[in-house]
This record gives sequence, C-alpha cells and structure tokens, in this order.
Amino acid sequence: MRGILVGALLISGLAADDLPRHGVIGLTVAPAPGQPNTVSVQRAIEGGAGAAAGIQAGDVMESVDGRAVQTTDQFVRAVGRHLGGETVQIAILRGGERSIRNAVLKPRPYETSPLADVMYESVTVRGARRRTIVTRPRRTGKMPAVLIVGGLGCYSLDGTPRSEGYGRVIGALEEKGFVTMRVEKTGEGDSEGPDCSDRSALPDLEADGYVAALRALKKYDFVDPEKVFVFAHSLGPVVGSLAIPQEKVRGFMAIETVGKSWFEYDIERYRVQAAVAGDPPDEVDRATRDYEVCSHRFYIDKHTPEELTKEGCERVLAPFGAVPYTYMQAVADISLGKQWRQVDVPVLVVYGTASPVTTAEQSRYLADTIDRMHPGRATYVEVPGMGHDLARYENQQEYLARAGSTPHAFHTGLLDAMFRWMEGVLGERLG
Repeated sequence: MRGILVGALLISGLAADDLPRHGVIGLTVAPAPGQPNTVSVQRAIEGGAGAAAGIQAGDVMESVDGRAVQTTDQFVRAVGRHLGGETVQIAILRGGERSIRNAVLKPRPYETSPLADVMYESVTVRGARRRTIVTRPRRTGKMPAVLIVGGLGCYSLDGTPRSEGYGRVIGALEEKGFVTMRVEKTGEGDSEGPDCSDRSALPDLEADGYVAALRALKKYDFVDPEKVFVFAHSLGPVVGSLAIPQEKVRGFMAIETVGKSWFEYDIERYRVQAAVAGDPPDEVDRATRDYEVCSHRFYIDKHTPEELTKEGCERVLAPFGAVPYTYMQAVADISLGKQWRQVDVPVLVVYGTASPVTTAEQSRYLADTIDRMHPGRATYVEVPGMGHDLARYENQQEYLARAGSTPHAFHTGLLDAMFRWMEGVLGERLG
C-alpha cells in the first residue's frame, strides 16, 4: 500500500496581493431539460461578459476555445482558467443554428462582508501562489481565528455567499469576533499551480496549502496565534489530518466526515444510500457485494479508469467530478489512526442525522480513535436533521431527493455546537 508524505513547503509568508484576478462570464448554466450532457444558458446577467457577447437564455454551449463542453463543470472550468480582460471564444447552438461568440471576461468581483474587512492575499506553496481570502472583524486587539477547509471537489471558495453553507459559518464566526481564512486549492480561483483536476494534484499538495495558510494566519498582528482553529468539512478532515501534525492549532472541527479508511467508508456509503433510496434489503446486499469488488479494484489494486470501465466498474468513479482518480486513490492510503496519533488537540466531531453521505458510525469511530490515543480530547455531537450540505432536512430520504428543489435553510444547530465547544476549549464566552 502506497504511503502519503507531506512534501517540504516553500512558503514566502504573506505575499503582496499582485495575484491576477480570474475572469467571470456572467452566465447561469444548467443541463437542458431531459438532456444531461448539455450546457444550457438559464440566465445572461445584464452587463455581464456573456450578455455583451450576445449570448441569451436558451443558448446551448457547444465549445470553449475550440474544446467541446458537455457538462456545466467543464464549461465553468474552461472559462475560469482565463484572467479578467481575456477573450474566450464560445460556440453556441440557438434554434438549430451554430455561431461563434467572443466574450471579453470581467475580473471576478471581490467579496464583501457587512461585519468584516475582506483581504485578498496569497501564500506560496512549492513555487506557486495560492489565493488566500481573509475576513477581519472590525474590532481592535488580537482575535481568535479559523481556517476553513472545504470538502471533495475542484471549486473556488471565493465569493462564498453568506446565506448558506460555508458562507453562513464564516458570517457567524465574523459576528463572534473570529478572523477567518480560506485558501484556494491548486489551480482554483486565482491560484497558480497545476489544475485541481491534474493527476499530479494529490492530497499532500492540497495539505501543503493548509499548512502554508495556517502559518500565514498566525503572522497577522490582529490574530492571536494561540487561538487558531480549523473548521474542516466532509473530506476536509481527512486531508487536513496531513497538515496539522506540521502546524499546531488550538482545536480542530471535523464536520460530516469519515473515521475509517476511504475504501471502507466508500462501501458503507454505497450500502447506506441504496437502503435510503428504498432498494429491497436483498438487493442492497447483492449490489453492495458487487460494488465492493469494484471499490477494491480501484482503491486497493489501483486500477485506472480505463481498466475499471472494461471491468464494468465505472460507477465507482461517479462521485468525484473533476477530481483526478489519482487523488482519490491517494486519499484511500491515508491512515487516520497514524495521522491523529501525532496530534494532541481538542477535536469536535459532528454528524448530521439527515446525512446519507456519511454515517454516525464513521463519526463515532473517528472520535473513539482520537480518544483511544488522546483520552478526553474528542467530543462527538449529532445535529438532528442536518444534511451533508449543512442545511436542514426532515430525514435522509429528503436529502437524497433534494436535486433541483428549493435550497434548504442552513441548520443553525451546527453553529450552536461549534460555539459551545469552542467556549469550552478557550474557557471564555464568545461574542
């Protein structure tokens, strides 16, 4: 089994913000109804680059810069690789007729907050700059801080809306007087380096960014370096476990995550979701046995996507999106027991009972693992009715059926659990 080593860091500290802004096209896209392998314009934002190029709602995007796009993710990533001010050539289909449109992208707008100043800076990791986004509450003195570590996928954390998900967490932290920091993954947002979807983009490279961010965060004169926490969600705590042995933190929040190897978790996830979807128990048993064979070939035997397709096992790749298969195989080699043995800090493990993406068993196992090595350091909390996306649902079935539905409200029970735990760790009231 391949080991995972966190490489040496080349950190320049707090770089001046001369990292160029990438561009936006001002289009809302989604698959056309009944046509999953299409990219259809739902809305062309007035004043945006797409509207200025004559692109309209209902247009189907066929290619960007001569390369075919069949999914919204492909389209967004193809446009997002360009800097503001650059021109992208887009082939569109409208009413059966094909035409070419040239859109001059506008720089991505800077994020703002009613409660904090938002600072755009960068850290250097392995010779490439990563965008950091820091929110500084408008208070005096040294403040506690939280590094936000996202989950699985290739996406930007820039412009996170304060109404949902990570944005709601960031806003609540700002209100309580916490500085927050996000660091983009390699090639995402304004970040330099190999694209997040490149086979060289492995968990150790992602973790290097978190180490660089933590070290930079502690250098701000408005941050108390003894009160820096990590908030990590989904796959984030797994990758984050590679970072925290290198840079001590005051506490770590592991939200909606796994506690065993990714190979074991993947099989458990498959079984749980099949049952939640309503499959008969005997069919769940049969399908899970078949899936285990495919999962073993991918995570343990390290078969490639081409090999898996020939073996009828391509479904094991479905949840990863743009993330390269090499990244997921490396994730499966991470030993959480080994990583957490090296780290003796308070850990909050949170599971939402409406989530069929992770399980209570996985979260309890992580908390138990930490407590066995560092007694009393782990706190396990369940948030009734919280889904994997941190929103409120009636049950796991409603979460699975959420696609295309009205966005669900953020579950504030997570914030209650977080702040109650942090007050205990710090021994002081927050607010």
